[in-house]
Parts: sequence; structure tokens; C-alpha cells
Amino acid sequence: MKKLLEEAALFRALAAAFRYPDAETRKTVTAMFAALHTGDGTRRRSVARADLLQRVEDAWSATDGAALESEYLRLFHGAGSCALRETAYGDGRRIAGRSAELADIAGFYRAFGLRVAERRPDLPDHLSAELELMSLLLLKEAYAISQGWTERRAIARDAQKEFLASHLGRWVGALADALAANDAPLIYLALVDVVGLAVRRQCRRFRIAPKLAEGRLPRDFMQDDGFDCPRAGGENANARETSDSPKAAEPLVH
Repeated sequence: MKKLLEEAALFRALAAAFRYPDAETRKTVTAMFAALHTGDGTRRRSVARADLLQRVEDAWSATDGAALESEYLRLFHGAGSCALRETAYGDGRRIAGRSAELADIAGFYRAFGLRVAERRPDLPDHLSAELELMSLLLLKEAYAISQGWTERRAIARDAQKEFLASHLGRWVGALADALAANDAPLIYLALVDVVGLAVRRQCRRFRIAPKLAEGRLPRDFMQDDGFDCPRAGGENANARETSDSPKAAEPLVH
């Protein structure tokens, strides 16, 4: 159970690190990664993992705030070359289109009582939102174990396995390739390496090998339609590419 809690904390810290890095976010991320040092669990058992996390902490503390914000906009804002949205990457599997993929992702949120935060109305396929979902599912699994809830543990595990196989596990590698190809700063290269390691660890735990998405898709204007966002009350959000403004690029699910 301790290992699950450690993994949940790591996924949540990574989710925060891929939001727009204003002063408040930078302070939060610094504290979250510092808190990962409090235990000697999984982090200390893996030299590679510890080294990657140390790279993140060193790069984060050495990065100028204004420069980081500028790089975030260059890489991720609008039609940036390294979109933080799952549906910007893909292959023939997405024959049903972007809307169908978004609806499937939103279904995971609804199933666990989550909604996209009102003040951060980004798309549900944003990397931060998907990482937060994984963090929550890990917490749910750990809590079910502590309570002896066999059925609820199985539900949390099945959801993790399906979400990794169908979504998060498929496109993190394509994002890493895009960042490397576009001269991303060290902090984002280190962060995406940690995300990749964390995702691969979970895939190994479930013995799955997601079919990896190919590189960045050309923008499909025909798919820029609305979808039912998992907000409270079932409100419809006209979620389009243009919603990726600096402040809107800070998705949270709760």
C-alpha cells in the first residue's frame, strides 16, 4: 500500500509540473517534489528513478521563472509544436475522430465522480488531467486495500489498466520525442522522462503493452467540435483548440 501512495504522490506532482508555470504553480511544484523525499520507499529502491527525480529538482530550482513561462508558451500554447493533449497525437485507431476520444476520456472522469475544474476549463485529454486521474485511481486502490474492499480494489485496478492501455500509456513517448525535437529546456525533458518511467512502471505492474501512438497529427479542423465535458451538472463545454490560452492550460480534475 505504501508503494501505491508513493506512486500517487509522484503522479500528482507531475500533473502540477505540466501546468502553466506561474509563480503559484512553481511554488507548489517545488513543495511537492520536496515532499517526495520524506520516504525511503520506491524512490530509493530505483537508482534510475532517483537520478531522474534529482534531475527534475535541480533543473526546476535552476530555471528562471520568466524564461520557463516563455518556453511553456513556445512549446505548448495554441498550435505549439509539443501539444500537451493526447488527441494531438495518434494513428488509425482514432478513425472515429477526436470527439470520440475525448468522450471516452471524459467517461473515466465521470465514472469516478470527477469533473474539469470550472476555473481551468481545458480539455480532459490534457496531460495534467490524465496524470491526476492516475493519481486518484492509485489512491483509491490503496484505500480499498486498507479497508479490505476487494471489489472496490478490483474496480480501481481495472480502471488504471484500461486507462493506461487506451490513453495515457499510448502517447507519452510521442510527447517526449516532440520535446526532444523542438529543443525543449532541460526541465521539460527531465519531467517527461519521469512521466515515461512512472507510466512504464504501472504498465509492467499490470503486464500490459499499450499500442504506442505515432507522432503529432496535423490539425483536423473538422474535429474541432463540442463535446460533453465532465463538469458538474452535465454542462456542455465548447472545447476547441483555441481554449489553450496560458491560463486555461492549467487543467485540474476534482
